[in-house]
Amino acid sequence: MTTTHHLPYSLRFILGTCAALASGCYQNDGSRLMDDDGSSSDDGGAPTDTDDGDDDDGGSDDGSTSDGDVDPPAPGMVKIRVIHGSPGAPAVDVYIAGEASPVIAGLDYTETSSWLEVPAGTYAFDIRAAAAAPSDAPAYSTGNLELPEGAMVSALAAGVLPAGPDAPVPSGSAFRVIPIVEAFDAANPGKARVRVVHAGSDAPEVGLDVGNDGVIEVDGLARFGDTGAAGVLLPAGDALSLGITADGERVTAFELPALADGGNVLVVATGLLGRLPRETQGFGLLAINDTGTIGFIKQNPTVYALHAGPDAPEVDLCVGNDAIATHLEFGEMQAAQVPPGDYTIDAFVAPSGCAGTPAMSDVVEGLVAGERYLVVATGELAPVMGEPPLQLQAYADRFALDQPAMAALQLVHAASAPEVDVGIVTGDVIENGNLISPDLKWPATSAELMVQPLTYQIGFAAAGTPTPIHPLVDFHVPAGSGARAFVVAAGDLLPESTEAGFRLLVVDTSSSPWQIGSILPNP
Repeated sequence: MTTTHHLPYSLRFILGTCAALASGCYQNDGSRLMDDDGSSSDDGGAPTDTDDGDDDDGGSDDGSTSDGDVDPPAPGMVKIRVIHGSPGAPAVDVYIAGEASPVIAGLDYTETSSWLEVPAGTYAFDIRAAAAAPSDAPAYSTGNLELPEGAMVSALAAGVLPAGPDAPVPSGSAFRVIPIVEAFDAANPGKARVRVVHAGSDAPEVGLDVGNDGVIEVDGLARFGDTGAAGVLLPAGDALSLGITADGERVTAFELPALADGGNVLVVATGLLGRLPRETQGFGLLAINDTGTIGFIKQNPTVYALHAGPDAPEVDLCVGNDAIATHLEFGEMQAAQVPPGDYTIDAFVAPSGCAGTPAMSDVVEGLVAGERYLVVATGELAPVMGEPPLQLQAYADRFALDQPAMAALQLVHAASAPEVDVGIVTGDVIENGNLISPDLKWPATSAELMVQPLTYQIGFAAAGTPTPIHPLVDFHVPAGSGARAFVVAAGDLLPESTEAGFRLLVVDTSSSPWQIGSILPNP
């Protein structure tokens, strides 16, 4: 059982700068909001590219979100652009139906095209994979769209594009183009206007918790719906937390960089909740202003705190006055989603209320948006004879995902033991060719081991033992298909009466929340 904690708003000071974000970072210069309608088009005259020197994706050269960079359309004209928000879809070319050349070419996921200015009228558009022949059947056709005079229209490509003609698509997730007519209404002084579009293809109806403080300001936002042209007025000038909820429970959270006073931003929630946050198709927030894509904001990092200190009692792990784990016992794991950044974490004997003198304090640095970390409390609370003192060690989940039927294991030396040789036991010995990690030191990890889904007998011996090695202790470790597991050696080889004995704590990261199991030595 894994308990998940979410830090309250009081911790958000850590991310007051754009640099705290791992990706999708934008600065406080303002932004533009979108409304509803549209796609790119031509009505006899060639479209005119009206983007003034910006990058191909429409974003400003300096990453700013300043307003007023795009002029309104000329009389009788309309401006249009396309936002690629369909996870898993390839780069696309956009054609006016019946034309031989694309008006937008090679638009990748999360990119926004430049503005095109065309005569107002009715248009239909075809979408093809980038570099497909104009004669190829389109992957999607919009049908007729009315583009009114004077409008500034964004066409958001969203949903799941089938992998083939007969490939299934999850119910309610089919590929579509959502027309958004831009309003660009100025926000009140001290505020920024943020319009949120829910384009998460596998996400349920969601709510928005501004400040991530447990108060849901916007509820019942349906898939492929949005907050409306008025958007949500948010405080300008400061970084802001945003929680995403479903059925009143927090699903995930993000940190929005500081918004400009009076600015407008379109935020598209896109990607797949069923994918890892670090994956390209993982659920995230695509931020867009009048000049194009600002960036893709990944989910806040998640910390899985594991108690592996053999002589330590139950502990509370705290950042300031806020607990990220409570009553954590040896061999137990609890999860907390936190903003990106660096943390000083105090360990108190439980119950503490995060007050008093900590038994240990340690720094965990560089937690990055989109990542998940195993943070292990390892070492001895009362070390003797050269034992390491209690401290925190962080290990990022970087398991390979390209062989989903295989199992991946990574050994973590978190035990009160010297250097060890670790290998697969055949019979009662470890042959030289079966060494997984020779000379594994505390608190290091082995390389990732990709194996067939079987149960393995893994043995431990003092480092440097001549082969064939007779292990001091061995374990039967199941490695199921698709498992991605940290195998944490924990406890004391020669425990005293108050200490936990040597064992393996297996942390499987293949599901969310992570699961933990304990394996005792073979008799």
